Amino acid sequence: MNIFKKSGYLRVLFVGLPFGVASLIGGTTMFNEIPETPKELILYEGVLTSFGETTYYEVELDLERTLFYVKINSEMYYADRRKERRIMESYDYKIGDSLKVWTNLNDVYVKQLIVNNQMLMVYKPPYWRAWFFTLAGILFTVMSVFYLIKYNADYFGED
Repeated sequence: MNIFKKSGYLRVLFVGLPFGVASLIGGTTMFNEIPETPKELILYEGVLTSFGETTYYEVELDLERTLFYVKINSEMYYADRRKERRIMESYDYKIGDSLKVWTNLNDVYVKQLIVNNQMLMVYKPPYWRAWFFTLAGILFTVMSVFYLIKYNADYFGED
């Protein structure tokens, strides 16, 4: 019996099961942290002073991207994903337009946008991430527990 087959039990015990439990905990935690309504986001209001494409450098990711932005007074807010960018770019902006921008705390990416009292982008909570990690956690945890119960003889290298 080769080393890969002999170490299956230990891999499930020390990798599969902890990954499943961590994913399950992370997914359920995400459900509590995702703002359900724009009321829980930060609102910035002002007059449009500039808009267009710009290069944005994100320090955390060490990544430089070209994003669409709107500038209110001295602050710039960006469209992060392709879908949001298409929505924001399609509007016919004019300098001096009244803008309301919602973002997460200490964030520069637009979650909801109103231009001249017209809803341009509606906030949609990203529950898909929480569901993904929760379901992956359930799947890995259950599979690991079943494997550990059914193949406990593998720990001793038996057939």
